[in-house]
Amino acid sequence: MDKEELYEKMKDYKPEMTSSERTGAYLSGERVDHIPFAIMSTNRIIANELGYTIRDMDDVDKLSDIVQYKYDHYKMVGLTEELSLRTMGHALGSKLFFPENDIDYIDEFLMEDELNMDLVEIPNPYTNEVLAPKLERAHIQKERFPDMSIETEIPGPITTAAAIRPIEKLLRDLRKQPDKVKELLEFCVQANMAWAKVFKDEFGPTSVMVVDPVGCDDILSPKQVKEFALPYLKKQLNLYYELNGVKPNLHICGHTNKQWKYYKDLDIDFYSVDNCEDLEACKKEIEDKLIVVGNIPPVEVMRYGTIDDVIASVKDCIKKAGDAKSGYIAATGCGSPVGTPIENLDAFIYAINKYGKNAKLGEMPEAINE
Repeated sequence: MDKEELYEKMKDYKPEMTSSERTGAYLSGERVDHIPFAIMSTNRIIANELGYTIRDMDDVDKLSDIVQYKYDHYKMVGLTEELSLRTMGHALGSKLFFPENDIDYIDEFLMEDELNMDLVEIPNPYTNEVLAPKLERAHIQKERFPDMSIETEIPGPITTAAAIRPIEKLLRDLRKQPDKVKELLEFCVQANMAWAKVFKDEFGPTSVMVVDPVGCDDILSPKQVKEFALPYLKKQLNLYYELNGVKPNLHICGHTNKQWKYYKDLDIDFYSVDNCEDLEACKKEIEDKLIVVGNIPPVEVMRYGTIDDVIASVKDCIKKAGDAKSGYIAATGCGSPVGTPIENLDAFIYAINKYGKNAKLGEMPEAINE
């Protein structure tokens, strides 16, 4: 299918509800127009379509253009003021570099030379030079789109630690000075909660997405996961739930299948699984307790694939998880790369509408066999 044919078919796509209305109704057991979807880093795709760079997205006026585009074209609603995987590290003293049209990276770690807890203190989001502007930008977004809810995204504890201490040194520390690492992880929990508490004070109870790629099976051994990653992740998730009365959601990049059995005991609603894992296997492991989210490949399919590749991948994911007992939300397996073409976003939504139509919790959509 070429772009002209796709957009001719897309003329028939008229979403009957907003993204939040659809998700809420679906998870309440109602039949909805189609399976809910959540494409990670959609803003990057829209920014590219509007001629904006990644750095431009820091401009609240350009960000507002992106939010409006998503609503006008797809009835996507919702605002996010996120902490990237490295933002808290930056707020604490690590130095970041911000390319014009790519994601940020750490140029100098706060604890480059040694794991020294004397170098850090819990930041005040109202006065911290990194966090305070983000809080202000969140207020501007909410003022401009008062009918949209706003939420935040925060890294997990061990991922936050890896933005303070270089990961190769942090991994060595797990063996050589485990007690100091645990002190750092406890600090990271509290630092992340400082942001979460202020966000809740300013905007009320809100959903929180936690992203913790350093806690994956590709980086940590099962023993290290159980001793260092999971206990502090569990504590942070529990504190979010206590704070907001709303369960947070979890995404971990990379392989995680050795950990799935533990996730059902976490205070989360959704688990977003990376595309390197088998979606059907994940569904079978967690569907009785958690909503399954995933996992169209963001690079091979969304960024570099054809329209037909996207459609086929979405259909395949619906086949694997569309009947999940606790619910299925179609999504990319990780964040959408810079340069993802808008026609592939449209192909994703076309496929959801075609193969996931008349969706109901726990049922495989009938159209999947078309």
